[in-house]
Amino acid sequence: MTEQLLRLRLPTDSAFVSVAREAVVSVARKLRFPEAEREALRLAVGEACNNAVEHGGQRGMLTLRCLQDYEFLIIEVSNSGEGTLPTDPAAMPDPSAEGGRGRALMEALTDSVEYLIGEGNTLVRLKKRLPLS
Repeated sequence: MTEQLLRLRLPTDSAFVSVAREAVVSVARKLRFPEAEREALRLAVGEACNNAVEHGGQRGMLTLRCLQDYEFLIIEVSNSGEGTLPTDPAAMPDPSAEGGRGRALMEALTDSVEYLIGEGNTLVRLKKRLPLS
């Protein structure tokens, strides 16, 4: 059974990315994730939200959902932008590159990342195993 813990709709504006990051950290704290894992989630969610802002279009909205099942915290970031499914493995770009690190960071900092794209909607689903009680 999956339980929804949080749902936020935010403008696709970079000023609201910090709101999404802090909301996820609050959920992770409630679920007793250690500080290092909360910070990893903060960064991964920030990257997912930055991508939604970049590709979500002017005056668009992004939706952030946090769900919990028996094994994972599941974080979904969706927007109405037309994304593309990744075809190559995520890799860090050259250190001098100005961007392109988001996908590699999300995949390194979580247990799994799924990309669901279709019908004018892009959803990134991040999963992080719940800490042992």
